[in-house]
Amino acid sequence: MDLKNCTPVLFVKDAQKAREFYTDILGMTIVADFGGMNLVFKEGFALWQIMEENIIPQTLGPENIYNSKCVSRFELCFETEEIDKIYKTLKEKNVKFLHEMNLELWGQQNIRFYDPDGHLIEVGESMSFFLRRIYNEEGQNLEATSNRTFTPPDVLKQILGI
Repeated sequence: MDLKNCTPVLFVKDAQKAREFYTDILGMTIVADFGGMNLVFKEGFALWQIMEENIIPQTLGPENIYNSKCVSRFELCFETEEIDKIYKTLKEKNVKFLHEMNLELWGQQNIRFYDPDGHLIEVGESMSFFLRRIYNEEGQNLEATSNRTFTPPDVLKQILGI
C-alpha cells in the first residue's frame, strides 16, 4: 500500500466566513481555492464547505457534520514564536476561547480556542522557542531544563544546537 499526502480537512458551514477567520485573524495562507468551497492552506490542512447533496452529510446526516459537540475530539495544533501577539489579536477579535493563556506542566505556553464552526484550535510556543526560554530561565543548566520540560538531554542538545 502506498498512501500519500494526508491532509486534515475541517467541514465548515460557510467557507467565506471560515476563510476570513483563518486568513484575516490567524494570518494563514491559501495555496489552492476550488470555487470558494474547498480551501487548501499552506499550513497543511483544508476547509470544505459541505453541501447537503454531498455524500458525507447524506451518509452521516447533516446534523452530525456541524454538531459542535462532535468536533472537539481533535484539534488543529500550531506552533509560534509570537504567542502573546496572537493571543492579543484573538482577544481583540472576540474569538471564543476554550482556555486563555495556559502554562503546561512542561513549561510551554498555549491557548485553545474555536473557529466559527466550533473546531478546536491550539496555538502554542514552538518547541525550540519554549525550550530555549526554559533553558535561559534555568541559567542554561541542561539537566534542570531536562527535568523541568521532560525532554531528554540529547534531544535538548539537538533542538537548542548546543
